[in-house]
Amino acid sequence: MNIDFLQKNGRIYKGDCMKTNNKQGFILATLSYLTVTILDLYFTYIGTPNLELEGNPLYNILFYSWTGLITINVITFLFYIAIAYFGFVAYKRPVTNETDLKRYLSYISFGDPDKYSTMMWKLPKIWSPQIACLCWSVATILPFARFLIVIVWFLLILDIDAPLFFSITTAIPMGRIDLVVAVLGAWLLSFVWIHKEFKLNLKNIEKRGIKN
Repeated sequence: MNIDFLQKNGRIYKGDCMKTNNKQGFILATLSYLTVTILDLYFTYIGTPNLELEGNPLYNILFYSWTGLITINVITFLFYIAIAYFGFVAYKRPVTNETDLKRYLSYISFGDPDKYSTMMWKLPKIWSPQIACLCWSVATILPFARFLIVIVWFLLILDIDAPLFFSITTAIPMGRIDLVVAVLGAWLLSFVWIHKEFKLNLKNIEKRGIKN
């Protein structure tokens, strides 16, 4: 990293970035998703060995066998590894001396701290932070979202009465409460990611003594 480039009005110049490198977070997220995937398949086998009750939309459209279902899960797990790796490890966060959240967000999105717009409705000029935000948010929420499906199977197999829970799941198309939670959760976590990255940038400023 060349700190000499970080002196003009909080600008980020080419090459001024720092790898995220949160390997522990990546490993924890990956192992969590792998665990819930195995549990989901196991309870699916116990609850519907002939797959008549399987609600995976890809399975219902493209495949009609255990081989197909397992194939889908392997593909989605590999995809999960890819997005988790980028969100937790590979993303190179920009280094800047901006200490205002709006200016920081504007710069990592547009390359100019003065181009902030309310609700950030404009398409970004720099896509890597947006992709990293999406990858981190989705990778973080997916293990929890999929665990809800495990809970559904657990309740069904043991015939446990949970009227409120099932009234919510049945109100959702195909009972895919995991998809709803994943979408809403990822959206909420995107704000967490923004504040997390901003605070890390402030710590980096403190550490290196970079001031406006």
